[in-house]
Amino acid sequence: MQITNRQISKLFKLGASLLELHDDNEFKSRAYENAAFTIRQFEQPLAAMSESQLESLPGIGKNLSRKIAQIAETGSYEELDRLMELTPPGLLELLRIKGLGGKKIKTLWKEAGITSPESLLDACLNNRLVDIKGFGKKTQDNIVELIHFFFENKNKYLYAEAESEMNDVLKHLENHESVQRVAYTGEMRRRMPVIKTIEFLIELKEGKNLEDVLKEAGESLLIDEVGYKTAYMDIPVFFDEVKKDEDWVAQLMRTTGNEKHLQFLKEDTLKNATSEGEIYSRNNLTYIIPEMREGRDELEIMNCIKEDDIIKYEDIKGCIHNHSTFSDGANTLDQMALYAKGMGLQYFGICDHSQTAVYASGMKPYKLLEQWKEVDKLNAQLAPFKILKGIESDILNNGALDYEDDILKQFDFVVASVHSNIKMKEADANKRLIKAIENPYTTILGHMTARLLLQRPGFPVDHKLIIDACVANHVVIEINADPHRLDMDWHWYSYAMDKGIMFSINPDSHETSTMYNMYFGVCVARKGGITHDRVLNTFSLAQIEDYFTRKKSGLL
Repeated sequence: MQITNRQISKLFKLGASLLELHDDNEFKSRAYENAAFTIRQFEQPLAAMSESQLESLPGIGKNLSRKIAQIAETGSYEELDRLMELTPPGLLELLRIKGLGGKKIKTLWKEAGITSPESLLDACLNNRLVDIKGFGKKTQDNIVELIHFFFENKNKYLYAEAESEMNDVLKHLENHESVQRVAYTGEMRRRMPVIKTIEFLIELKEGKNLEDVLKEAGESLLIDEVGYKTAYMDIPVFFDEVKKDEDWVAQLMRTTGNEKHLQFLKEDTLKNATSEGEIYSRNNLTYIIPEMREGRDELEIMNCIKEDDIIKYEDIKGCIHNHSTFSDGANTLDQMALYAKGMGLQYFGICDHSQTAVYASGMKPYKLLEQWKEVDKLNAQLAPFKILKGIESDILNNGALDYEDDILKQFDFVVASVHSNIKMKEADANKRLIKAIENPYTTILGHMTARLLLQRPGFPVDHKLIIDACVANHVVIEINADPHRLDMDWHWYSYAMDKGIMFSINPDSHETSTMYNMYFGVCVARKGGITHDRVLNTFSLAQIEDYFTRKKSGLL
């Protein structure tokens, strides 16, 4: 199994944090951070290249190419191994807590003897951080929240990261001569945004042994005293072997749906079925797609829609909410647009950060004029493909957008998003969002809660209140397809659908390759039974331009 550029990038990012932790070399730490960023931008797999080929790439020098070659061969590099040996295991866990960096952790380690999340929590609860320089009561209270969130999400994994590792194992099993058939099941088949395990259903040919098959899985699967796990993220992997005389379809059904969903089905109807659809028919139920089998309101949803109407990735015609080097993106505007065109899309919405977002090189008005001029030039070259002029406008603390109306009215569309002060009380947060929603120039409400899965909880909001406000003001709700966000949460999709909301599945892309994040947005949209006609970027170019025009004119 070949290590990916993203995995290589993570190793350099870890190296940068460890250098900072051990005060090894601040310049080198920064260089590794830059390397991690640079590596993610390459589309070609770096692990497949020779050292000389790597050296010829922009931003990859001799030192970096040697380390990448080491990673491709061993999964690590010598300097990282050295730093790992110097680091107590608990400190590596602390580095995974968002909001704590190498410098803070170094201070806690050296001055307070803290070497794990448990010892840090104990120190906070005993008020030991308040006297350490650079900390204080407010910081201490914030750290307690971060640690609790860390413990709640420990040993959980993002679906998007687990999928690639699952596919490596699946590929091996599908091609193994001893395997009759194999399928992934459980949380992965239901496309849960966050998962705990990867599960497979497997049937072997007569006389073959599962343990022998798994021993030959190569680099894609590891085994320790606990059991099987994936190679790079150590995700637990479980195998449910179906014997030749057992019922494959019944066991696939049992292992896919959760317990609540299985209560909709009579056990005797699972026997000797030729398909899952037949099992639903035996129970006088409409077929429920695997993603929706959560034991919630899927029966009611599927009674109102057809399976073919549920959104599919192939329905997407455009890519909205993307960033470029005009703000904090990694690729230029023309690179982003050409990539979107190469994906077979009809349009691309540029949506760089607004002026208040100084942390992201937000766009002052003069930069907007420069960008619009370049958009016009590119549109003349790329027609009939078109770049739409958008902005991701910060929602300020008082709910105002980040430009005056005479600027806002010049955009084709405006995505309004919260990026700061996400710890407001719920009542204040609701007022802030509703004021932004009521702005006549707000087209799309971006990542409603600003959450980061497994890293931080979201903005406290009354989802029903915010959804109702979007309906009343004809504001589209974004499904932010960044796998770390997937925000708005899927549990609210059916309520929003009932209210008549329009969604937009947006990648929030800061580099070309992450435009494919829309796939993960579609996965989670299918969990909520969202139909393709309710997704803005399934519209053709002509349809979406008409929609934006009518929105700006108050004619929706």
